[in-house]
Amino acid sequence: MSARYKISNKNIYGFKTNMYHIFLLIPVIWILTFLIEFGLGPVLYKIYQKDVTLEEGETGTKAGSEVPIAESIEDMENFDTFTMILSGTVLKYDTVRSGENIYHRLQLPSGEKVIAHINRKALQETGEIGIYRAPVGVWREWEAPEEIMVYQKNLAVTDHYIDMYGDYVPVLEETAYTRTLGSAASAWLYVIVVILYRVIGVRRGRFAPAIFWKSDPLLPKNDMECWCASTFAIWAHSFSMLEGWPLVTGVHRNRKAVANFKKVALGEQWDIKSRQDGLQTVHELVEKHAGRLDTVYAGWDLCRATQLLGMMHMVKMINREEMDREFSAAGKVIQQQFGSWEEMAESYLGGYQAWLERTGEQNAAQYTERRKNIFRTLKADPDGPYSLPWRTDLTWIPGGKGERTEIKRILFRYRAQGI
Repeated sequence: MSARYKISNKNIYGFKTNMYHIFLLIPVIWILTFLIEFGLGPVLYKIYQKDVTLEEGETGTKAGSEVPIAESIEDMENFDTFTMILSGTVLKYDTVRSGENIYHRLQLPSGEKVIAHINRKALQETGEIGIYRAPVGVWREWEAPEEIMVYQKNLAVTDHYIDMYGDYVPVLEETAYTRTLGSAASAWLYVIVVILYRVIGVRRGRFAPAIFWKSDPLLPKNDMECWCASTFAIWAHSFSMLEGWPLVTGVHRNRKAVANFKKVALGEQWDIKSRQDGLQTVHELVEKHAGRLDTVYAGWDLCRATQLLGMMHMVKMINREEMDREFSAAGKVIQQQFGSWEEMAESYLGGYQAWLERTGEQNAAQYTERRKNIFRTLKADPDGPYSLPWRTDLTWIPGGKGERTEIKRILFRYRAQGI
């Protein structure tokens, strides 16, 4: 299938359609962020602080006066928990890094050398310069990492170490916590707003989905809709503002297209201001040719009737059920009038040129030739609008149900494509 006609979307990400809505929401996001940071933040901080703060006496917390001081491996094996008196020199220089952890090589008063993992935030001054009381510790069994095993000859044991860190997690100050919470909330609110903007925009038909193109609500739901959209495919590819087939509306509901359809295409050119006006016009175009084979330029009237239905649905003048019902009726008359897509197109193009000439257009022949070229290009596309069987069943079934053989084939390789 030719990439040029895979369709159909000049605004695939929706960033050209009413983006000012997102910018208008920025002050709202700021206000919500402010409320979260200064209103909800202090409440959540208390919960956060409680969750991350270790209970008094747990491994890695500040050691109270009741915690015994260990001076040997034997002491550590005998005590459930213990503390030590350490010098700042050892804490500063005798270190070993393994991954994210920093360990210390300690020499106990007994002369034994061991490895310790110390929570430096829980060290306490003793009143003597450079001497500190260590956090609560336990003598813990482990499999020493390679970085520690380098010092194996100098250590009394390598299958145990002093754990004075435990489950400690650095606790943020309240100001830092609420500021971080506010920043995260601002980022997430913006992401949520953008996602909602896209989801709502796609559901309302403003632009195509950026990824799941086949879920576009303006694509045909069945073979009948696809066939009827093909009847005005020439028109749908004739103007720069349109996106083309197989959209049943010819274009998505962006603000500019909706305004143009309502004011100019329907209002000024057809004098259609309401649902009743539109359906009356469609019925007049169809009934003029229904049951007759001797009318002039039937293709011009009938293809414009289906085109009007797509336009009316695009501006939400009629719903999908009404469009489908009228599609079915008009499509059946088109099938009665002609025996092929070529016959329909010939009648349509003849009526188009005659209409241009009646309006006094000096370049009627050139404009008509341009649309003929569009038809030839679309006709040559093996998965294009005129690849559908002429005698496709156009029975209207409420709820958008119906045969889907052809539309599945068409959409198999379909993808929305920015132009």
